[in-house]
Formats: sequence, C-alpha cells, structure tokens
Amino acid sequence: MKKLVTLSIITLISISAVQAQAWEKKADFPGDGRSAASSFSFSDNGAIGAGYDGEDFRRSFYSYDPISDTWTQIESIGGAVGDGMERNCAASFTIGDMGYIGTGQAGDPFLNDFWAYNHTTNTWAPKPSVGGIDRRCAVGFSIGSKGYIALGQDAAGYRKDVWAFDTTTNTWSQKADFAGTPRRLAAAFTIGGLAYVGTGDDGAFTKDFYVYDPTMNIWNARAPFGGSPRYSTVSFAVNGKGYIACGYDTTLVNRDDFWEYDPIADTWTQMPDFPGGARVNATAFVIDTLAFVGMGYDTSFNYDIWLWGDTTNIVPVDTQDAVTDLHALQATVQLFPNPVTAYANIDIQQMQDGDDLIIEIFDLNGSNVTRDCIVSWSGITSDHYTGKMDVHALPAGTYQCVVHNGKAHKATKFVVIK
Repeated sequence: MKKLVTLSIITLISISAVQAQAWEKKADFPGDGRSAASSFSFSDNGAIGAGYDGEDFRRSFYSYDPISDTWTQIESIGGAVGDGMERNCAASFTIGDMGYIGTGQAGDPFLNDFWAYNHTTNTWAPKPSVGGIDRRCAVGFSIGSKGYIALGQDAAGYRKDVWAFDTTTNTWSQKADFAGTPRRLAAAFTIGGLAYVGTGDDGAFTKDFYVYDPTMNIWNARAPFGGSPRYSTVSFAVNGKGYIACGYDTTLVNRDDFWEYDPIADTWTQMPDFPGGARVNATAFVIDTLAFVGMGYDTSFNYDIWLWGDTTNIVPVDTQDAVTDLHALQATVQLFPNPVTAYANIDIQQMQDGDDLIIEIFDLNGSNVTRDCIVSWSGITSDHYTGKMDVHALPAGTYQCVVHNGKAHKATKFVVIK
C-alpha cells in the first residue's frame, strides 16, 4: 500500500523534565586506560583513540555503539601505513561522516601532520599538514564545512594562532588570532555556528572565555568560566548549551566539578559533579543529544565512560527512542552527500507499517526549519522511499532530519555548507 509522505512542523515528543540532566555509567573503553586521547562524534556512534597509557603513545581507535552499549576496534590512525602515527594531546574534530585529527606529541614532541577518517569505509587518508608551526595541546572544533585547530604549544612557547581547514578545497588558511593570551590545554565547544574557547595554561591557570564568529572572523569576550581557573578540562556541547568538567586548577589538585554554559544568557551554572571522579585530560563525544565522557588521568589512567543524558529542550525526538526503539525496528535513513551544499538524496527503508510518513528538519537549537526545505519524491513503496531534498534556504550549519510514521521514527544529522 502506498503511503502519503508529508513534511510536518509539529513537535514529535515532549520530554519530561524528570529525564533531564542525569549521569549514567556505560561500558568501559576496551583498550588500555588513556590520557589526552582524541574523539569523533558521528550521527550514530562515537569513536575514541590515540592517547597515552602510561607506557606508550597509542594510535588505535575504538567505535562505540549506543544501542548495544558495546565497543568495536576500528582502523588505527594511518591504517596499514600508519606505523609511527602514535600520539596524544592531538586536536580533532568531526564534519559529517569524516573525523579529522592532527598535531600532538609522541616520539617527536611537536607534530603538524593531519589525517582524515572515513566513518563509512573505515579508512584513513593523509591530508595537508596543519597550518602554522608544529604543536601539541591545541584545541579542535568544526563549524559547517570547516574545521579549526588553534592555540597549543610549540618549541618556542604557547600559541594563539587559529587555522581553518576547508574540506571543500582541502586547504588551510589562517584566521584572526585568539583574543586571549597564548595558551595550551584550553577548552572548546561550538553552539549555533559559533565557537567558544577558554580556560587553559598560559603560564598560569586561566578562566577567561571568548566566542569566535567565523562569518565575521572576530573574537569577543564572554563571561569567564564559572569554576576555578584551570586547564586540561573536558568539554562538549548538547542542546544549545556548553559544558566543561574536571581539569587541574589553582588548588593544585584534579577536579570533578561540572559546569553548564548558556550562550544566550552568557552565564555559567554548576551542575552535579562528574561521578567518575577527579581527573585531567579526559575526552568526550556526542551522539544525537547524548554526551559520553571519560578516560583521562588522576592517580591512574582511566578507561571508564559516562553518559550525560541532558534531555532539556531536546531537539525533536525522545533520546531513548532515538537510540533504542528506532534501531530495534531496523529502520534506516540515509541522507547523502553529507555535508550537503544544495541537494541531498534521501533513502528511507524498512519503516514499520504505520501512519503516513512525516519528515521534519530541526536545527541544533531545536527550531523546526522544515518549511525551509523542499522534498521531491521519486519512489514510494510500503517500506522504501527515495527522493531529493532542496536545502538552498538553510544557512550553513548542522541539522537533524527526523522521520516518523506513527510506529517508528528515526533521526539522523547532516551538515549544510555554503
């Protein structure tokens, strides 16, 4: 039976505040405990790799499946030709189905090589070396089709330069210097097309914070971090809020406190402490609206992983559904190419028979932008839908495509670049 396919601007599910802001222990990282590891945040899983385990620098990577709460070893940095690519204190970021990692330290105390990981094919490819000088302990973040590596430490001291990698031209370009002091081991996260960078070590403990606007190529000061001055924290952003946890501070001890940043109010709020205990150089990745935090070092090298399930003002779908029921129904939604510039192909298969198919598009602030997209369907059967979506009217950024039919729903992220 053919089904009617529509675009909807109705919010799917209202989330109970009882579910908001909770920590939950998840499966341990299967490799050795590691400090200053790197991570990638894909739409359906996360990955952690590299780092230092107390004896060796590592290049192995593992992928985490939130549905089964299991880890699988994936290709190590550089693949078959990657011997010697071990490192920690690298900078990494994710754009669509590609993860990028560069700089860091190993046998060479300062690196500037740069690698791309294809999540779909489980392969690595070398990319042009990071702009500027070799460095370690930099920050990495992505906005649209560009990834950024900034700050860090080189043989001469601390850095404040900022470099952008354009995935469409495969080139690096220098951007406006960071507005604060040169530093290493800072925190960074992105919200709504802006990057927020602060804390770190500039020869002293710092807590100042700044926002970078890539369209204007300018930095502006924001409210200082709410906790004590520190470096070697772990940071991430979900549901339009930024988060910082742990680190080493002015008391000369490692911390376990956890802070939330609201970019609209420009305020910091202390949250429940990180339950894994005090540590430095932890790592984090985000899947959908869930953050996974762990690893790092205190008196030993850690391998624990904790879920931060902040479902406050969640983007449209109950996260529990997004990572259990939808996959249990074996529904698949493919949207490609990803990133997309103008048109994206949509392929939806194995949706359980139900009501009419509805598609919704949301930005990462939770705003429904479905009316700005045009979908043209080329094939519709009872369990297979193919078509094309026009995204010309969407600004550059990250979006969530939600598909549901009354019995099954599925969410997948995509990136629009201009």
